[in-house]
Amino acid sequence: MKLSLPIAFATITTMGMSAIAPMQPVHAVEFDEFAVDQSQFVAVAVPYNYRRYKLAIIEQVPGQKSCWSESGSRPTTVDLRLLTFDHTNDCLKAVDTNGYSLRVNGKDDKVEYTLNLVENRGQLELIADHKDPAKPNIVIGSTNGLVESPMKINLEPNWQFTKRLYEGGAIQHIYMSNNPSPQVLDNVATIPTTNLPGEAPGTSSNPTPQPLPPAGTVASQPAPPDVTTVEGFISNILTPLSQAVYNTYNSLFTTTTPPGSQSTPNK
Repeated sequence: MKLSLPIAFATITTMGMSAIAPMQPVHAVEFDEFAVDQSQFVAVAVPYNYRRYKLAIIEQVPGQKSCWSESGSRPTTVDLRLLTFDHTNDCLKAVDTNGYSLRVNGKDDKVEYTLNLVENRGQLELIADHKDPAKPNIVIGSTNGLVESPMKINLEPNWQFTKRLYEGGAIQHIYMSNNPSPQVLDNVATIPTTNLPGEAPGTSSNPTPQPLPPAGTVASQPAPPDVTTVEGFISNILTPLSQAVYNTYNSLFTTTTPPGSQSTPNK
């Protein structure tokens, strides 16, 4: 059956409009947070080369083998016990922004701030650098001293650890939050982090951490020490002797936590 010219034109126009009609926007996932036992978490400045440090946050699974121990106060050094055994069912770790982030004034911060460990006045400070130079940076915590060992980062009084919450279930993601009174929940079950709304199928909120650059590359290696200075002389002698120690610390960032360890309920 042939269509009259006006009807055919109207049909084609309708089909064309349907083809170019805008798709419904994909809304960003809105997360919440809940309170956690602060004693089960520690933020650590981990040395991965001479006078170079990287942030890691470790979570102790209640009732399991101890993940770390602390000693001293200025600074407090951290013995990373989890590096000496298979910690799959004992410890959880967040070693990059896939596993931890800031939560500022009740909102996830994904783009406004960049976290950096900065040496200042004989200590390391965990600084949230604002992308707008006109806006102030935020000091999240500090080590209260400086040594060539893993050091505890003491969070500022108005900051604390919380965990990510989505539709009543916990997601294995740690916040450093300035919320003074996050909600308190009991026996929160951990939900899978794959295919959350707004994510592409097959992706995960916690992809495998990328390994640190090899020790010999420019990206991770400080400039060659000036052996005419005391610091340069010490660095020139001690750094090669300490490479095995640095490699051990580096394994915290390059060894992934098996997926099964993320199913432990948070209490």
